[in-house]
Amino acid sequence: MITGIGSLPFTDVDEAIDLIFNKCPEIPFWPQLPRRSKLENMYVPFLDGVPFFYIDDIGNVYPRVDDGEDWEEFLIHLTEEKVQSFAIRKELIPGFYRLLERIEEIESSVKAVKTQITGPISMAMGIKDKRGLPIIYDDFFFGILKKTINMKARWMVFEIKNRLPSKEVILFFDEPYLVAYGSSYLSLPQDQLISALNEAFYQIDAKIGIHCCGNTDWSLVLRSNADIINYDAYNFLENIFLFREDLERFLERKGTISPGIVPSTDDIKEITQEKIKEILCRFLDEFSKIKPFEKELNILITPSCGLGNLSSEDAKKAMALLANVPKILSEIFDKQ
Repeated sequence: MITGIGSLPFTDVDEAIDLIFNKCPEIPFWPQLPRRSKLENMYVPFLDGVPFFYIDDIGNVYPRVDDGEDWEEFLIHLTEEKVQSFAIRKELIPGFYRLLERIEEIESSVKAVKTQITGPISMAMGIKDKRGLPIIYDDFFFGILKKTINMKARWMVFEIKNRLPSKEVILFFDEPYLVAYGSSYLSLPQDQLISALNEAFYQIDAKIGIHCCGNTDWSLVLRSNADIINYDAYNFLENIFLFREDLERFLERKGTISPGIVPSTDDIKEITQEKIKEILCRFLDEFSKIKPFEKELNILITPSCGLGNLSSEDAKKAMALLANVPKILSEIFDKQ
C-alpha cells in the first residue's frame, strides 16, 4: 500500500487533489500547500483558535502570556462532545475540506484516508517563548499544546468518519524534531517524550503513525503507542533495524513499518524506477532478518518526506514513482 506524507508544491488545491486521486486512490491524503499561503505551515492550522497562542500575519506563532484566559475554561472543551470547538478553518487547510468534497470520485477504490498533524514534540520545539527557548521546556504551554493537538486530531478524524463512516483513518503525527533527540537542544528524558506522544494519541479513533524524516533514536518511537512508524528509508534505510529488540516487540503487537523510499529532495531528478526497486529490495532484505515476509506484507510505502519543497514537475515524478511501487512489489514477490 502507498500514500503520501502531506505537503505538495502546488497553489491550486484541485491540481493537488487530482494528482493524489490519480496516484494514491486506495489511501488518498489531503494536501498541505505552503506555497499557497504562509499560514498553511506546520504550526498555524493546528493552533487555529487556541487562545494561548498568538499568530501573526506571516505565520509565526508565539505563546500568549498576558491574555488572562482561564485554564479551567479551556479544559471544559476537552471532551468528545466539544470536538467541533477545535475545528480548523477552511482557509488554513483547504486541501482537507476539498478532499472530503471530492472523495466520492474515487470512493469505491478507497481503503483508508490518511490525514496528518504536527506532533507535540516538533510543535513545542518550533515555538519559542520570549527568551527564545522552545516551549517544550515550559510545563504550562507544553501541557496546553499536547491537549490541543489531541483535540485537533480528533476533529479531523471525526470529519473524515462523518463523511466516510466505513473507511479506516490513518493519522500521522509529523515529528521532524525527533532528529534532535539526545542533543543539548532536545534533552528531555525518553520516558517524558514517549508520554507526550501517547498523550497526543489518546483515544483517537484511527491508526496512529509517527513520521520522522531523518535519523533518530528509534527506540523512542517504537516504544510509544503508535501503530505505524514512517521513516526516511531513502537516506537511512538500515538505521531502524539496529533497534532489533524494540522493533521485534513493535511488530509482535501488529505494528506497521512504513519506509519512505522515494526521495523528497533534488535527488528525485536523477532517480530511476530501477533504483527504487533496489532500495525496496534492500528494505525487504533487512526486514526479513527480523520477520519472514509474505506477499501480503504489512508495510505502507511513502516518499521520504513531504514534497512541498520540490518543483511541480519533480513532485509529479515522485508521485509517479510511488504509484509504481505496488507493481514492483508484485514483481519481487513473484520471483520468491
